[in-house]
Amino acid sequence: MQLLGSKLSGTPPSLTVRPAVNRIFPARFPNIIALVLNLLLAVIPAMGAAIATNDALANLQGRLRHELMGPSGSTVFWGALVARADGSRIFGTNVQQAFIPASNTKLFTGALALDQLGSEARLRTPVHVQRPPDADGVLHSDLWVLGQGDPTWGTAPKSGSGNAPGTWDEALVPGVAQWQSKGLKRVIGDLVLCDGALRVPSYGPGWDEEDRAEWYGAPVSAFVVNDNTFRLLAPAIARNASSVPYFIEPPLASLIVDWRVLPGTNTTHRIHYERQQTGGPIEFRGRFAPGTNGWSAELAVANPAQVFGDLLKRTLERRGISVSGSVRVVHATNGCPATEWDHWTSLPLAHRLALCLKPSQNLHAQLLLAEVGRQAERQSTQGASPSATRRHDEWGLTTLPGFLTRVGISDGSVVLEEGSGLSRTNRVTPAATVALLRFMATHPQHKVWKDSLPVGGVDGTLKNRFKTGHALRNVRAKTGSLRGVHALGGYVTTAGGEELVFALYANQAQSDPQARARMDRFVEILASSDLRMNRLPAVTAPPR
Repeated sequence: MQLLGSKLSGTPPSLTVRPAVNRIFPARFPNIIALVLNLLLAVIPAMGAAIATNDALANLQGRLRHELMGPSGSTVFWGALVARADGSRIFGTNVQQAFIPASNTKLFTGALALDQLGSEARLRTPVHVQRPPDADGVLHSDLWVLGQGDPTWGTAPKSGSGNAPGTWDEALVPGVAQWQSKGLKRVIGDLVLCDGALRVPSYGPGWDEEDRAEWYGAPVSAFVVNDNTFRLLAPAIARNASSVPYFIEPPLASLIVDWRVLPGTNTTHRIHYERQQTGGPIEFRGRFAPGTNGWSAELAVANPAQVFGDLLKRTLERRGISVSGSVRVVHATNGCPATEWDHWTSLPLAHRLALCLKPSQNLHAQLLLAEVGRQAERQSTQGASPSATRRHDEWGLTTLPGFLTRVGISDGSVVLEEGSGLSRTNRVTPAATVALLRFMATHPQHKVWKDSLPVGGVDGTLKNRFKTGHALRNVRAKTGSLRGVHALGGYVTTAGGEELVFALYANQAQSDPQARARMDRFVEILASSDLRMNRLPAVTAPPR
């Protein structure tokens, strides 16, 4: 007790040792005994803390493991990895197995674009004429718009961006107003839409044909307006109605549908639609319930450049600028006038990345991949005439392996054939996803990166998830969903104030309708945990 008292008081220990002990141990031994006792006093609390650490970690892991357990007979194939910022693992299962990532693919596309292009990258859409408008504002020339894949014309992004949506009919007003500020009052010539600057397929590799009528399957093009979608609305009808009227926003002749919906006797609308032929109209069939609310659908356009041109002409004329000619779409710059009269500039990539990741916009993801590809092509050809044999989305994918090597992701852990996640041949591992998220958390553009992700209960595809609890306004993560596939990957801060990185994948999930809810509860467990404990061994820090 004298030793303990002296140690706690900070005074030198004064040991009283019995003579028998003195005979056994030389005089110097009391100091050794004191040292051993002092070491025990230091080690025992640490051992207790380690035991408590292991108990707390084991308890957390048990709760996480239990949450991923589906009902009896479930065929869900789960992959999960949770790690600290330093890479030390909190929880993992099937971390090196390949999973269909669905829209978690956009994490890799978006990170690649931000890394390769920078947050301030903008797209410049040139406008060419034979000669500028005369003193009276009359343009005696065809007006050429050389599309570059700028996706920022139109309504606010889907799934909630926090911004008030624009109107479908006014998407191109800012561009036309810019021309008016330069004095344009009349066009004696055609509007020519040239999409030759961007070599991409209308639909990404692996995209299902049955999605081509849906807004999320909108075609990719050098021209984008309103996310290459339109809206069909059918107002409520009386019970004795003999037909079902409809109208389209924006009202353009190039937006053709085959509407064969009839009044019905059922209490709900039963309407089916599909686009049977690429470039063809969307066909509507079914019955419309009289005496109920109206019906609407957001749909993909079939011919983006033509729709863009038609809306441009309509906008010009509505603002008092007449156009004597027609709208033409061309695929090469042959015949393009040499004079650049004006240009449109896109929003910076930082903004466009959020427009892609928060609402999980497939079209935008493919355009980002193509933008990376165009830069890669320019750097590769160095002024020589580019070869038209390789598409720009393919060029973009050629830059992915080098980027993944810098991230520290091993070969074969990420296999992508397109940039959006609509393809079921894409494969990633939970370990690769966490490695990417860790890399981007310390990237020079880390703030732009995190700000582009959906926030739990606030915006994007997480607006209606994590509405309560510790994850509300806390978790920042990218979602993913296909039939039988769910994905969620991002960042969450624990109740102890520590940020964790996580990746969750559920494949073959048709048998468990609660799979997505299990994911959310999994993240909520992380958010409510307190992991202020001794560090586990860290893995190698992500390379730069």
